[in-house]
Amino acid sequence: MPLRRVLFALEAILCLAPVAARAGCVWSDLVKEDARVAAVRPGVSRVNFVQDGTLVRGCPNEGAACRARAYLTPGDVVLTGPSHGASGGAYTCAGFVGARGAATIGCPPAAALLPLPEAEQAPADWNGQWRAPEQDIVISPGSKGALVVKGDATWGMGDPERVRRGGVNIGEVAGEARPVNGVLAFSMGEDGRTQAYEAGDEFTCRIRLWRRGPYLLARDNNGCGGHNVTFSGFYRRKG
Repeated sequence: MPLRRVLFALEAILCLAPVAARAGCVWSDLVKEDARVAAVRPGVSRVNFVQDGTLVRGCPNEGAACRARAYLTPGDVVLTGPSHGASGGAYTCAGFVGARGAATIGCPPAAALLPLPEAEQAPADWNGQWRAPEQDIVISPGSKGALVVKGDATWGMGDPERVRRGGVNIGEVAGEARPVNGVLAFSMGEDGRTQAYEAGDEFTCRIRLWRRGPYLLARDNNGCGGHNVTFSGFYRRKG
């Protein structure tokens, strides 16, 4: 099972498309360079995510039995992915990170979401401390327009028994690079110096970062730490 599905297991709300359509709504459907953001439309009441047919027979639909506890409120901004459900896609695969850093992945009704225009990112828009479950990335100004990236990640911190016996795996990422076409990408050389992303190989920590709305998105090659450690996912700025 992919790591991010494990990390989000307690908070993710999965949805299924009809038979013969692609199924599921997971982090990898959202952490893509063509991902977009949308806001919950003003004037609506709170918008619940919707259960899928594996949890409640016959879902997704508008019935109370399909309604999950997790919900959005007007103005909340979500990452959006593929459409799901009947009638051309009544639900949208979406990801949301709340003020406390908890992440939810699920399927709010598409009609409740207002797509937002893609905004051009200035260098200062990257700066700050970005959080996700078991992941932390800090971006700060570097030299000559570059950005300095430092991050730490773990796997297993949510398991008290693993923590007790010292079985938590750790990882780190560090580099200095400039965004190119909206993507900040680099690999970590053996001498600690930043290399071009293309210069890395399967044994080198390689990472790509980009911004969408209030989110920082990341994809690495699973080579930035111990077993199962990854920086891949979507983050919200702390504070």
